[in-house]
Amino acid sequence: MPVLETVSDLTFNQDVFVGYCPERINPDDKEHRVTTIKKVTSGSTPEAVELVDNLYDEIITAGTHKPSSIKMAEAAKVIENTQRDLNIALIHELAVIFNRLGIDTEAVLKAAGTKWNFLPFRSGLVGGHCNGIDPHDLIHKTQAID
Repeated sequence: MPVLETVSDLTFNQDVFVGYCPERINPDDKEHRVTTIKKVTSGSTPEAVELVDNLYDEIITAGTHKPSSIKMAEAAKVIENTQRDLNIALIHELAVIFNRLGIDTEAVLKAAGTKWNFLPFRSGLVGGHCNGIDPHDLIHKTQAID
């Protein structure tokens, strides 16, 4: 918005507004599709939030969630991707260890999955471009605020 304001006669939240809705899909996930994943919607004003929320409410059968700010919506996206990236990296490292010990990783994951709160991550490539970027953005931001 600062760039737009400097190159135009528009004033943020008077002439132009921002709506924001972080992407939440998992590539190749056949069960969790765009319409069946709850959408986080936000905007620069309450009216912008309602406009964005009403738009997504037309197609998202899982519903929407409206945090109180765009910063909170983006922070939710960052934490989702950081958590996923870290958990997949952990399972990958464990798979390497299990392989060297002659232990079947899939069998271990199946056994661990019998506990109600086990998170069933699998070793492999992390999907989506943002999963590998968001954790580094978080590190950069924490360094910026000391």
